[in-house]
Amino acid sequence: MSNAVKYAVSDNINLYIIDDKRYKTVYSCVYLHRKLVRSEVTYNSLLSKVLKTATADYPSLNELNVYAENLYGCIFDVGVSKRANIQSIVSSTNVVSDRFTGENTQAQAIGLMLDLLFKPYVSDGAFCEEYVLSQKKNLYDDIEGLINDKRSYASVRCIEEMCKGEPNAIVEIGYAEDIDKISAKDLYEHYKSIITSSPIDIFVVGDVCADTLLAMLKDYFSDFNFSISPLTIECSTKAPGEVKLVEDNLDVNQGKLAMGFRSGINVDSPLYYALLTGNSIFGSGAHSKLFNNVREKMSLCYYAYSRLDKYNSLMLVGSGIEFVNFEKTKNAVMAELENVRDGSFTDDELNIAKEYIISSYKSYEDSPGILVDYYLGFSFSDKFPSLDEACELVAKVTREDVLKAFENVKLDTVYFLNGKEAHK
Repeated sequence: MSNAVKYAVSDNINLYIIDDKRYKTVYSCVYLHRKLVRSEVTYNSLLSKVLKTATADYPSLNELNVYAENLYGCIFDVGVSKRANIQSIVSSTNVVSDRFTGENTQAQAIGLMLDLLFKPYVSDGAFCEEYVLSQKKNLYDDIEGLINDKRSYASVRCIEEMCKGEPNAIVEIGYAEDIDKISAKDLYEHYKSIITSSPIDIFVVGDVCADTLLAMLKDYFSDFNFSISPLTIECSTKAPGEVKLVEDNLDVNQGKLAMGFRSGINVDSPLYYALLTGNSIFGSGAHSKLFNNVREKMSLCYYAYSRLDKYNSLMLVGSGIEFVNFEKTKNAVMAELENVRDGSFTDDELNIAKEYIISSYKSYEDSPGILVDYYLGFSFSDKFPSLDEACELVAKVTREDVLKAFENVKLDTVYFLNGKEAHK
């Protein structure tokens, strides 16, 4: 399978190349990493939106779109993401490979990816006021829109309550109450303060030449004076205390139950792949206990799943239920957790769970963006397993490994999005 090869551009600026001729496009992205803090999370989120509206060479979105369209419909974007205590601003492009066009569009697309982040359009020592005002509205709509997706909203609220006082409680797209306080000048001053002081990871996927890319990047960054301090992933190691019960009441027709667990196992732990396998048995996929027993046999919910946060040692269960089924569903989830914990699963369930994970890993190659996300997840880690190695580690997981991994999976927080009137 496709593996990433790491190259050092300079101190704390790294290039990762996945050289694979099977791709008809070249996907590239550059991540600017910041420590996730409440005081700048909205700045970074708004900044990402402003940066994708123009560059120094193409000072309007229309000109930018025309330029990208002339690169055989090059797709570009700038956004934010988070991993544990790190928020990243990411610029990306996807363009048809040169071997199909016979032109030098790959290098131009990679240049555009870099320019979106490092050579923005600036007027009179600030970002364009018109662009900032427009993107403020868009950001406000995105934040307010989160509550319209009740499934995602319940997950966010559960994590907020579960991780109070921890970086993971911070929502990476920012907070509506901060937006009006940010001026075009303030935003540009913030940009200047972070652009040469933050670690940078660059990923390129497709039929590319490592030497050519490395030379291009070194030349591009030669005009910048970087002074970058490295960042490290700070995975949550907090132990669960007394279970927290949190309820919100909104005008909804369907209740949303979210249950947050702590495992003490993150991606660097020897038991991570055993936890991943156990989670697959428990609630990840149509083969899982939550799907087949709680949803199908007991008919307690419209959907039920569990997922892992591999950085923060967290497991989150999500479910859509009738209001009156809150207690029954919560108890049924805990019963299925106990079934995994005490080994009440068949060898077939174990093997199907492992096959499901391995198949998922193999499918990552179908999407360069997902493939990059996989390898980016290890860029802050001491380990850097290829997809092949990850598949091998999953294949080796035993029943005893799963039991050991699930020993410390403990319920921390139960969140219930109820109707305006209590129905429990």
